[in-house]
Amino acid sequence: MNLHHFFTHFLEENELIRANLVNDQQFESKEALVRYKEAEVDALGADSKVAGMLTMTEIELISYLIDMTPDDNLHYVAYDVKLYPVLIDYQYVLEAGGGTGAIHHVIIRSLHSVLKESGIIPAHPMYIHKDDPLDPEEISQLHHIYKGPIYWLYDNLTWRMLRAMLKRLNVEPDGHQKEDYLRHMTAVITHPKYLESILLQLGMAEYTSIRENVEKSFNVYEASSRWETAKEIGLLVKVHADHYVMHEDVRQALEQVDFKAVEAKLQQGASVNRDRSGDYNAHVIRLMVEDIDFEIVRTLLVPAGINFFELHLIIQKAMGWQRKHDSVFKAGGMIIMESTSQLTAYAGAAHCLVASFTQIDGVFDQYNPIEYSYGESYRVQVSIEDTTNIHRRIPSISDYAGPAPIENIGGAGHLSSVLRVLDDPKHPDYARTYEKVRATNFRERYPITAINNQLEKLFRKSHPVTEFNANEADI
Repeated sequence: MNLHHFFTHFLEENELIRANLVNDQQFESKEALVRYKEAEVDALGADSKVAGMLTMTEIELISYLIDMTPDDNLHYVAYDVKLYPVLIDYQYVLEAGGGTGAIHHVIIRSLHSVLKESGIIPAHPMYIHKDDPLDPEEISQLHHIYKGPIYWLYDNLTWRMLRAMLKRLNVEPDGHQKEDYLRHMTAVITHPKYLESILLQLGMAEYTSIRENVEKSFNVYEASSRWETAKEIGLLVKVHADHYVMHEDVRQALEQVDFKAVEAKLQQGASVNRDRSGDYNAHVIRLMVEDIDFEIVRTLLVPAGINFFELHLIIQKAMGWQRKHDSVFKAGGMIIMESTSQLTAYAGAAHCLVASFTQIDGVFDQYNPIEYSYGESYRVQVSIEDTTNIHRRIPSISDYAGPAPIENIGGAGHLSSVLRVLDDPKHPDYARTYEKVRATNFRERYPITAINNQLEKLFRKSHPVTEFNANEADI
């Protein structure tokens, strides 16, 4: 079956609605949509928007299917928007009945090429399957490995290895699939603040050698017992029978570590658990409402590794808002949408991500602070101020200043005047204004205890909260 027949056969008339939402044009007929999809697949390139939106589950599916060529050019997979949200939204996986979906091999080949061109998947193998010693010319292959995509280097590790590493590093992942472990591992191991704690697990001799190698820009280590701890905590990864490597992102993050502070703790015999209270890595996040002439600030303790949809829910709770407007995060030229329903609104944006599929750690490493926009009403500056440890993997508000930014009053520009009315019971508009805002999120005192209780109920489950399971959560 060729690509034209694939789209003609599997696209239903009701798919026009999805196509009109995702794309920036209207399709009057299925035939017009088929022609558009054929041209779209043919034009896929490294700058294609879809490359940056695919989830790691979808990327792994593409990597798995690329070497298979079925007789009819069709691959059959689960038709599950939770597993393959972007492929289904873009109508690359089409419903085939019985809970299955079909995707054409030409689409797999085109997407695989795009992912390689954009550097999302490696252009070279990330492990050398050879037991014999490497010849001198073969050593150069290691360069492609330690400078390739970090996700795929750590994908060499088994699910059990990753789980053991995260447990040793006191990191609790927000899921129990290998993809969840990989996402957390690669975030923690490239974060200078967390690396300071990770280094404390090394002995002084091993630490000294690694520091010297980092300063000399060495990435290749012989596979020997002297590096066993470094391998067990994820600083090094085995890629050949005789060689470990340190990924370049890890080495560069180590260059930013305060080695003097680490050495002082090592010499004192300090350990990670003695040095830092609590069992889970966390961020200290400061929220500050913008566009007002007084201060509204909330300080949060947020577990590392959460997604932006969860951060969106935490901000809503902290501000007392009731999710009445669409929200987005803005970081550099990047838009992170609260929901996939906003795809049409931001169809022209250069770089759009979906909050449920985007972890906060990697974005904050590049952009800090970032902006959170709540409809047209409020803008909030969101900044990570520090890292810490917490005893339970539950977000909480640790401090606050200023009143609640009241909803449905016309936005931040009207907040001062509304608060002045509420401060004066003798004002002619007091009764009407009080009755209106009392029905929203206005409270005379900030209910920090009640909000923290709500956050505990929302986040006490072991799995992450996303837009797809939010209705199951106590929001």
